[in-house]
Amino acid sequence: MKGSFETVVGVRAKNGTSLIALALAGLVWPALAAAQEAESPAPAAAEQMAEADADMEIVVTGSRIARSGFSAPTPVSVVGTERLEQRAVTNIGDALNEMPSFRATNGPAAQGLAQNGYIGGRILDLRGLGAVRTLTLVDGKRFVPSTTQSTVDTNMIPSILLERAEVVTGGASAAYGSDAVAGVVNLILNKKMEGIKGSAQMGISKYGDDRDTLFSLAGGTALNDRLHLVVGGEYQKNDGVGNCQERDWCREEWLNFGRPPGVTGIPANNILPNIHPSTISRTGVINSARNASGAVIATAGLKGITFNADGTPRLFQYGSLVNNFFMIGGEGKGQDGYFDAIPLKSPTERYSVYGRLTWDATDNITAGLDFSYGRLKAQHFSVEYKNAETVILRDNPYIPTSTDPSLNVRGILDANPSIASFRLGRTYNDIGYGHIEADNQTYRVVASLEGKLSDRWNWDAYYQYGHNDFRSETSNNAVAANFVRAVNAVRDGSGNIVCRDLLSTNPATVAAAAGCVPINPFGNQVSAAARDYVTATAFQTNVTKEHVLAANLSGELIDLWAGPLSVALGGEFRSDKVTGDADAISKSLGFFAGNGSQIAGRIDVTEGYVEAELPLAKDMTLLQELSLNGAVRRTHYKREGAGTESSVNATTWKLGAVWQPVEWLRFRGTKSRDIRAPNVSELFGPTTTAFGILTDRANAGAQTQAVILSGANPLLIPEKADSWTAGVVLQPEGEFLGRFRASVDYYDIKIDDAIGTLGQQTIADRCFAGATEFCSLITRDASNTITQIRDVQQNVNQLITRGWDVEFTYRQPLGGMGDLDVRVLATIVDDLITKDAAGSTDRAGMTGMRGGTVPGIPDYTLDGLVTWTNDPITLSLHARYIPKGIYNTAFVGPDQPGYSITATNSSNTNSVPDATYVDILAQFDFLKEESRKATFYVGVDNLFDKDPPRVPGANGTGNNVLFNPVGQTYKAGIRFTY
Repeated sequence: MKGSFETVVGVRAKNGTSLIALALAGLVWPALAAAQEAESPAPAAAEQMAEADADMEIVVTGSRIARSGFSAPTPVSVVGTERLEQRAVTNIGDALNEMPSFRATNGPAAQGLAQNGYIGGRILDLRGLGAVRTLTLVDGKRFVPSTTQSTVDTNMIPSILLERAEVVTGGASAAYGSDAVAGVVNLILNKKMEGIKGSAQMGISKYGDDRDTLFSLAGGTALNDRLHLVVGGEYQKNDGVGNCQERDWCREEWLNFGRPPGVTGIPANNILPNIHPSTISRTGVINSARNASGAVIATAGLKGITFNADGTPRLFQYGSLVNNFFMIGGEGKGQDGYFDAIPLKSPTERYSVYGRLTWDATDNITAGLDFSYGRLKAQHFSVEYKNAETVILRDNPYIPTSTDPSLNVRGILDANPSIASFRLGRTYNDIGYGHIEADNQTYRVVASLEGKLSDRWNWDAYYQYGHNDFRSETSNNAVAANFVRAVNAVRDGSGNIVCRDLLSTNPATVAAAAGCVPINPFGNQVSAAARDYVTATAFQTNVTKEHVLAANLSGELIDLWAGPLSVALGGEFRSDKVTGDADAISKSLGFFAGNGSQIAGRIDVTEGYVEAELPLAKDMTLLQELSLNGAVRRTHYKREGAGTESSVNATTWKLGAVWQPVEWLRFRGTKSRDIRAPNVSELFGPTTTAFGILTDRANAGAQTQAVILSGANPLLIPEKADSWTAGVVLQPEGEFLGRFRASVDYYDIKIDDAIGTLGQQTIADRCFAGATEFCSLITRDASNTITQIRDVQQNVNQLITRGWDVEFTYRQPLGGMGDLDVRVLATIVDDLITKDAAGSTDRAGMTGMRGGTVPGIPDYTLDGLVTWTNDPITLSLHARYIPKGIYNTAFVGPDQPGYSITATNSSNTNSVPDATYVDILAQFDFLKEESRKATFYVGVDNLFDKDPPRVPGANGTGNNVLFNPVGQTYKAGIRFTY
């Protein structure tokens, strides 16, 4: 394959130090030292190097112009199959997510962010701008969306057929249409494969979990002189990792403990270990006594009574400090009902099959028929029902007694007739978690034609039909209203314990409570019949149907003084229709968490584009090459759904230039206007509810739990992005320098009217900071406590990201000791800014992950791969470095400017330690003939068993988006070709 060297690494940290330069020097110096000492390569080795260098000259995805006479001005990174083999990764999505320019916000280990969403998918997110702003193509064509957000799950594409992945790390909407705001990932499959290849791999963590099994097989053959068939498939199963209690670092229970600022001499926020719930327990704890009007009775003597599993009372063991939700120390270790349902890595099982039949109808026309099928089955858990304010009326027949007067709840009530009720905090683990089973299936058929009009003109056309079928079921899901009815028990006239609503004089109330079975909330005494009454199965179905009809023409218009004027033009019609349904309880938002909803919408897109490449100079002094590239696209969107209909028009464009003054130096730059139109889910999607904990700075920093309402917004308008890149590519000549390649590119992307949700904590913080448009999304009760936040899709004012991408490669022959290859990638993020009416929030450098906030991205990330090859052995050493960062941009720690212990944003620390992950893989070619090859390999990921930093996260402790939660993992396998 051919491939141009086009990728990235940055050069400075935000504090101005040259940390990356030092890290690069540390990684590269051994190779450079070896280069000084190594003998000149043998002729065969030199010939192999020349072939490898030639292989690096690919016509890349940055332009639709065929046989481009120069490397596209937009930076492009190439990831080939050798990267997958050197890392022994089982999915192209995992290989791409290791690149520093990606942020792995969608994956089996990141489900704590959205546990009721799409589970187990590997969905690509360039620049940390959100997966919806990364366009994923297969062979230059759109792939049927795997989700209602119009994103593509790489699980659906068999990696064994991958030839290479091309990553355009800049705006490309003019060339490829909507969604390419952050860039484009084009997965190129091997369409002319001959022979058979396959692999089998198994892996397991040091701790005996995360068991992974992969089998893949592909083959290609010429059926006759004009017919060629390629078929490939994969099966993978991963058992995942259980909840936070499965790892020592997570069992330390690091959380953010909130207090009114300055009270007891500590700041408002405290990131500490050993934080336990203070107002809920698995057996129940009494939090307050109330009179008939609901006011707290301070001297009742009930607060702090908890219960054993059999319901007998005892005293609750409080920690050293207590707030509305948590305490430092105390009882309840390993029993945090807010997080204990969430696995560190969700179990998944996937199948993917791809086939392509090509027919050379004539010498100039080729017909193709592609079929692909992918299926992902995944599991997750929904939190069990919990309530810190369960109302227990004084005549509840389950109220326990005790021989100890201070614990005799019934006796205390009898002695205090003013007590009308008390509030019980309980996590119903004896009923259990909701068990989520998700099943996603994708079908795609493409019929294509391509050919030549002449030696200078090429054309292609295709029709694509795609179908995605998604179903998620949550069994044992808590029905909130049924819990309230079942807990509110009373004795009837015959002395039987029944649900109070069944004795109502209102027929509607009695009808609603039909079948109610009372619950004993004290201890762990819920009966099987009661469990069946208060739980049900929720489901959500979504069906996406996509039709695409497209045609392209490219060629050389006229010959000019410096080469031909090349053009490409084409048009496309695309129709995306999404329909979905949910159970009746979900439609009324009746489940405690994880409600589904109906969805119905359709978007039709009609667009056309033209692109041109103008050579201005060639083979002149200081003008080895000077070229311009430009493109413009006009798009019309027709949108229907939720009883509304609208249309939108958009124009996107790109202008780029390449100047190569000498053979070894190339400068490039682009300026573009890109757009992303809202998808069906964002416009007409479901409304769901969940519960989230947040710090209410408008209420003296109190922590509270609120209902989080998420959903679509039919009033959304398209995002508009202005992007530009500028970079330099170094390809020196000579014996030593000729083995060196490097590129550095600067990027600047500004998105206006960006679509997205902000997270409940962000909404509360922005309202407090003065952005009044966010205050309308917050509901408070009479005591000024937040009870609900509406975190729906909206056009946030601006997203801005700026930074640097760099790539360095070096190859050093070692004579009789083989060859050494070094590749280092890095991305430096100067800014990742969200702007609204209250000001700016910059999440560059934020490596913590607090639930309810928008994830950040490190100041920079380094990824290095060193490979030594000496037939029949290959050794690969991979390292990934994430520098020290901050936990939350809304916090200020003692080492930061503006810290004050009395401020509502004060924190005892706002720092996240750095992390280095090292992986090693050894390969042995035990069969290597002209047409046959077999390789055995064995490796260790996370060689030093590096734990995630001890900071709070969406899974309880740790940021699974950036840091490895699994630990040391072993893998071994075999691959063969024939």
